[in-house]
Amino acid sequence: MKKFISIILAAAVVLVSAAAVFAEDTAYTLTVNGTEIDLSDLPRAIYESDGHIMIPLRKTAEALGYRVEWDAETGNITVDDDYIQGAHLHSGTTKAVFTGHLKVIDMSREVENSAKTVIYDGYTFVTAEFFEEFFNDVTVDGMNISVSPSMAELDVVE
Repeated sequence: MKKFISIILAAAVVLVSAAAVFAEDTAYTLTVNGTEIDLSDLPRAIYESDGHIMIPLRKTAEALGYRVEWDAETGNITVDDDYIQGAHLHSGTTKAVFTGHLKVIDMSREVENSAKTVIYDGYTFVTAEFFEEFFNDVTVDGMNISVSPSMAELDVVE
């Protein structure tokens, strides 16, 4: 009987170890502007919600050079690139209200994100696609998420 219990315990240790290795192998990585972002201080990893990949708002936005503010009184979250536009979000909603800064083109609009903005232990998570509204390319390649400014080239006719 003791031998049987020892075998069961050994098998359990092997399964727990394998699960930990598998969990590490399935963790998403986030690269912004070609630099991998350290996510070790987040209370939770990047995750999927109803088929949408949720990434940390502040870490991603600040790596892009954006300003992020949170109003404790209203619960509003503001992301602003300080040049073209800013967005206002609120936890638990899919709505993002953009305010344009350009005088030539009004970039103000209301956008419905594909998933609700979520605050988890003080950290805001948004869908990766949210950053496309700020004219960024968002690519998901397996477990790697990449966000970088869209680059457009103009062909000059001579």
